[in-house]
Amino acid sequence: MAVQAEPNKKGIISLAVIIVLMILVTALSNPIYQALSKKGDGVTYTASGQGYGGVIITLTVEDERISDLTAQGEFETPAIGQKAIAQYNETIFPKLSDAYIDEVSTHLDAVSGATITSGAVSAGFQEVVEQAQAALGSNVMKN
Repeated sequence: MAVQAEPNKKGIISLAVIIVLMILVTALSNPIYQALSKKGDGVTYTASGQGYGGVIITLTVEDERISDLTAQGEFETPAIGQKAIAQYNETIFPKLSDAYIDEVSTHLDAVSGATITSGAVSAGFQEVVEQAQAALGSNVMKN
């Protein structure tokens, strides 16, 4: 009977090794896929718009989705332009987070009372979206 117990132990050990290997393959497959396909690497696009002091729009796309979108304009008028930029960063741009870049319209609504800065943000936003869409080979009709 001792002879029969030995093959069972080998079978259990073999099964345990197979399970461990399956877990390792599953755990490592996504990072390996990302490394080989270059997916998961964010690509950043930047554009500027002419407001009163200049506006810079930065868009990061990861796996064809917006992962980060910000406007900067520290030289815009503090009470008007900088408040408008803050409004874009706090309320408008977060709504676009995780959206597929090829589904994003290049149109942005203006912030009331900040026509010049809104125009600069809108122009910069349109440019970065078009850059990203072109880089991804998107053939999307712009709204």
